[in-house]
Amino acid sequence: GWGSSLEFRGPGSRAAGGQVLSSARWVLCGVFFVSGSAGLIFEALWFRQAGLAFGNGVTAASLVLASFMAGLALGSGLVAALGPRLRRPLLVYALLELVIAIGGIALVGALPDLGRMLAPLERSLGDAPTGLAAMRFGIAFGLLLVPATAMGATLPVLVTAVRSRDASFGAVLGVLYGWNTVGALVGALAVETFVVGAFGVRGASLFAGGLNGAAAGVALWVARRTGRNAQLAPGGSERAQLRSGAAFLLFAAALAGGSLLALEVVWFRFLRMFVPTGSLAFALMLASVLAGLAVGGGLGGVWLRRRPRAVLWAPSLAWLAGSLVVILYADFSRWVGAPGGPLLYEPVALLRLAAVLTLPVSVLSGVLFPLMGALLRERVAPDARAAGLLTLANTLGAAVGSIAAGFVLLPALGMERSIFGLSVSYGLVGLLVTATAGGGGRGLVTLAVLVASFVFFPFGKMDRHYLRFPVERFAAPGTATLEAVREGRTETSLLLRTDLDGEPVHHRLVTDGYSMAGTTVRARRYMKLYVYWPLALLPAPRRVLLISYGAGSTARALAEAPGVERVDVVDLSREILGLSPLIYPRPGEDPLEDPRFRVHVGDGRHFLQVTPERYDLITGEPPPPKAAGVVNLYTREYFALVRDRLAEGGVHTYWLPVHNLTRSEARSIVRAYCSVFPDCSLWNGSGYDWMLVGSRNARWSRDAESFRRLWRDSPHAAELRRLGLERPEQLGATFLADSAQLARWTQGAEPLVDDRPRRLGHQVPGLVETRSAFAGWLDPERARRRFATSSFVRSAWPPELREASLDYFDAQALLESPVREAHWPGSLRASFARLHAALRDTELRTPALWLSGADDDYLEAAERRIVAGAPPRDYAALLGRRDLAERRLDAAAGRFEVARAQKPQDRTRLRLEIYALCLAGRSEAAEQRARDAGIRPAEREWWRWMQANCRG
Repeated sequence: GWGSSLEFRGPGSRAAGGQVLSSARWVLCGVFFVSGSAGLIFEALWFRQAGLAFGNGVTAASLVLASFMAGLALGSGLVAALGPRLRRPLLVYALLELVIAIGGIALVGALPDLGRMLAPLERSLGDAPTGLAAMRFGIAFGLLLVPATAMGATLPVLVTAVRSRDASFGAVLGVLYGWNTVGALVGALAVETFVVGAFGVRGASLFAGGLNGAAAGVALWVARRTGRNAQLAPGGSERAQLRSGAAFLLFAAALAGGSLLALEVVWFRFLRMFVPTGSLAFALMLASVLAGLAVGGGLGGVWLRRRPRAVLWAPSLAWLAGSLVVILYADFSRWVGAPGGPLLYEPVALLRLAAVLTLPVSVLSGVLFPLMGALLRERVAPDARAAGLLTLANTLGAAVGSIAAGFVLLPALGMERSIFGLSVSYGLVGLLVTATAGGGGRGLVTLAVLVASFVFFPFGKMDRHYLRFPVERFAAPGTATLEAVREGRTETSLLLRTDLDGEPVHHRLVTDGYSMAGTTVRARRYMKLYVYWPLALLPAPRRVLLISYGAGSTARALAEAPGVERVDVVDLSREILGLSPLIYPRPGEDPLEDPRFRVHVGDGRHFLQVTPERYDLITGEPPPPKAAGVVNLYTREYFALVRDRLAEGGVHTYWLPVHNLTRSEARSIVRAYCSVFPDCSLWNGSGYDWMLVGSRNARWSRDAESFRRLWRDSPHAAELRRLGLERPEQLGATFLADSAQLARWTQGAEPLVDDRPRRLGHQVPGLVETRSAFAGWLDPERARRRFATSSFVRSAWPPELREASLDYFDAQALLESPVREAHWPGSLRASFARLHAALRDTELRTPALWLSGADDDYLEAAERRIVAGAPPRDYAALLGRRDLAERRLDAAAGRFEVARAQKPQDRTRLRLEIYALCLAGRSEAAEQRARDAGIRPAEREWWRWMQANCRG
């Protein structure tokens, strides 16, 4: 172990030798462990609350990070400058902990209100981004100055308090650093899994402040018990000095800290292709890095105590770390299975994957910290100055590294080349240490390995292999192409395109391994409903706010809406917005080229807080509510901001993805929404993608002719038919509940609020849980009764359409059954029974088309191919499904016969041919076709049903 000048003394007792010294040492290690936990909790809370004040945009978040890191560096710098004058370092340490507690609690409470207070100032600076950034940095730095500075001073002050003349400075530094980092690890996990959920955000700040207070109290108790030895340790009494070579070591420490923090950003971006983007996943990935640093710091301290000349191995460790950066990236493919696998939601699996990539390099970086500290201490005196300068350099490097990774490395180089560049930076760390302190000769082998890793770096593996995981997760091999990759400041976005023989059909936007948006028929149905619903019931909106652009489906509906004068589009990602011309390549098709559209790159909630405008319609395509940071767009406070920005009579439409939520979580969001919008209602967009609607005292027209105009003579009519809304009455059949019915459903539920974000958990429910929780809402008979008895429907719906809509709830259920039943398809007989009901019981085309396995996007792509000269027989199966949906039964049977001749092994085409023959009254031909093909055991029940319907 490493010695201590601290001795416990009781009244009338003598020092108890080594056992007493050991007791003091471990008590202070425990103190610093608790301090690390509190610090990480406070850090997480500050950044969350700062997002509410300044927005979660990348620039605002980076300015807050820079302010925080500047405060940490200032604390370290003050100790470096003033540390030699310390006479009672334990007392100073206790006071620092109290300052962190008081300042941290005050900051958590004040930041949310700050956003409202700053709104007028931010409006005045809206056209001056440099001034706005300077204002935000100045305010954030001023607010974080006191607690962050105190945080930054704790390590060098405690090292000064513990260090003695006969103990290794590096050993003391390493062990204290290790314990503090273990505490940070525990804090990172606790804030996500327990503290915020149990106490709320403000309660969590009190919890963290209590930990700091406990650390301060124990430090004062140790100071009192050790008497005179609580004063400056003998090892810190040397005259202040700074020998040659210190500057190179400090630069090496800064480069090491910057390399690891930049790697952390790049690693997390890379891992997000395989793990979910939620805050728990981030905490687990961070825990892996912190665990490595803690283990490394402790090992480095013990090593230095036993082998003081271990410092000469510092270059070798840096070069080994650089080599492992490359090797672990190259070898990572064997840990993640085959491309196309699902995201890893299981915490143990997620942590294991993060550890494989990050833990070895983090351990080596942790060992480097005390070794470089010991080298620096040989050139800098006393202890306080050495420790302060080391932490100052390391902190400044970390600040530069983390910001440079997001703003420079990833956008300019991408993940793969950033990994290569950061492995080179570890090589430079080793060279700097060698040039200053020697020891390079011991590491010739590791230097050779590093050079070999540069030479054989697997350039291109990202494109050839790793990007296949998110691509094949959402499209079978060969069915989609990767059209574009955008590595931006906040995410890596992939644009997938599905073609029909080279003819584009639709796109899918995948962000960090998660499908965020798409332009399929079913995706457009619920995204465009955000616009079509208010267009049907209200006068056309003039001013619209769209928060989150996604794949642009909602924006396209707005661009085609008559009467719209201005649309403000707010999105965090410049890269996602930049993909719009690829999704809409035809002239005049891209909504963002419309002169009525104004694009704002930033946080939507913050935009609402700052803008003075009022809107007739506010809508959006936000990310899933459990993605990191998105919970802020589903709380009661957010909905209140939305209502405040609505013009009188304005409407808000919003995505409620219940497939992403448990029953209690959905109730919590709906309770929050309806507490702000008394006239709230719930509608079915598509499957389990639902829509919340609320207004600011809207006056419904109840005019049937105005309602029908959207289907009769508007630019939207053709698209409405493509999306399965062929008649005005079908819009009413998407109804799920009004405010009174939702009040009964949410009775007893706690609303989702800013202070209680953990009312949304981390786990995404499985398909079975989703069906169990919400399938009853989609039962057509229950939904019909709710519609018929709804006071909202009576006040808003034209009476004649209200009665007619009651007949379309069964058709609505048939339309939704491919989505709802996709993972529980039931029997072959049941599938054909639904198709039969769509053809027999409705006059609609789309339900039968979708149930037969086609949609208008594919049909229109096929027609474009035929016009271009492709033989119609190549698309006979698609055209047969269209003929079947349009009740051209003989034509459908002929198309399916052609399709079967092309692919005799395709049993689906055979069954559709037999079914079309049956419906056409050609039962003998159907029987003959079945005899020729043979009925398989799995088809017997279906064939008996088919024979009964043929005879009928």
